[in-house]
Amino acid sequence: MDTTDTGPITPTDTSKKDRRDLWASIAVFALTGGVVLFTYVTRLLHELNSGIVTARVEFDEPRTLTSLDGVGMQLGSPSTIEVSTGTLSPVTVGFLRSAEGLQTLGYLAILALLTWMVARFVRGRLFDRLAVRLVWIASVTGIAAILVPQIPRTLGTNMLLRDVEAREMLDFAELGPEFWYGYVFCMALSAVAIALRIGSRMARDNEGLV
Repeated sequence: MDTTDTGPITPTDTSKKDRRDLWASIAVFALTGGVVLFTYVTRLLHELNSGIVTARVEFDEPRTLTSLDGVGMQLGSPSTIEVSTGTLSPVTVGFLRSAEGLQTLGYLAILALLTWMVARFVRGRLFDRLAVRLVWIASVTGIAAILVPQIPRTLGTNMLLRDVEAREMLDFAELGPEFWYGYVFCMALSAVAIALRIGSRMARDNEGLV
């Protein structure tokens, strides 16, 4: 009887097409990570060179703009405003800058976890326990990437409104639509984790039959 360790047993082996599709997913994750990092660095350099910081706020009363053709347009809420850092305290600027940095770091962490998970799939490690853990960790990281930056963003925005004495016309903006996108994404990952856990249990039950 051969007792050589042949690695983890999976219900199905990945085909050449499957591996090609998985590598394509990894390439997309890497490209998306590059876009996220490039966008963050570009925006940060623009703000530093211009001496401004951005914040998301809501107007107490709708603000209307008029186009060159005389068409009235109402500002949506929440809206992004740019404020000169010279009128704000360093703590305010630090909170707002750190919020953007934490959010970008969270996105990159999610992409890295997904890349690691898919790389394991390429190697045939589809139904092992680490794959299930990676999916759960990616789901939790996705929620954290949205909620954690809200702490310094809320503090920074409230301090900004205090610094420029704009509390009478502006309010702090609540969670935007990206929260709900992230929530749906995390729920989808949770469903994938459940499916992988079931497959992992089936693979262990079938080990003695292979």
